[in-house]
Parts: sequence; structure tokens; C-alpha cells
Amino acid sequence: MAIYKVWVFCNDCVDVHEMPIRLTLDNGPADKQSIGDVYNGKELPPEVLRLHNNSVHCPKTGNYFYQRDNNQVFLVPVED
Repeated sequence: MAIYKVWVFCNDCVDVHEMPIRLTLDNGPADKQSIGDVYNGKELPPEVLRLHNNSVHCPKTGNYFYQRDNNQVFLVPVED
């Protein structure tokens, strides 16, 4: 099992922000990859699906947002 940081694209400031969440996945990517690419044509694991319900804070605008586009949510392996 590998641990992943989650980064999301912000439509407001056109940057990516790290979510304060770590995921542990059995079959995650070896490198940074969007969940849209990793799970293309596959059912999303429950822990990944729950990401859609978590708001993200944009430090540049101060706004909170939800990123529900799987191609704009990225899994980044945590290195040991």
C-alpha cells in the first residue's frame, strides 16, 4: 500500500492546491497522475470518491471550492 498526497486544480486562481488529506491506496500510480487517468474506465475506490465531498481552500482568493472533475484532482505519491 502506498500513501498519496492529494492536489486539486483551482478554477479561481488557475493554480493547484494541496488538500490536507492523505490517502492509502493498493493500486495507485507510481508518479503524479490525475484520478481521471488512474481510474479511467474503472470504478473509483470509496476513499477516492469521497474526495468530491471535501472542500478546498484557495489561499490566493480565500474562497472554498469543490473540485469534482476527476481530471483536475491529482494523486502524488509520498516518498519515504
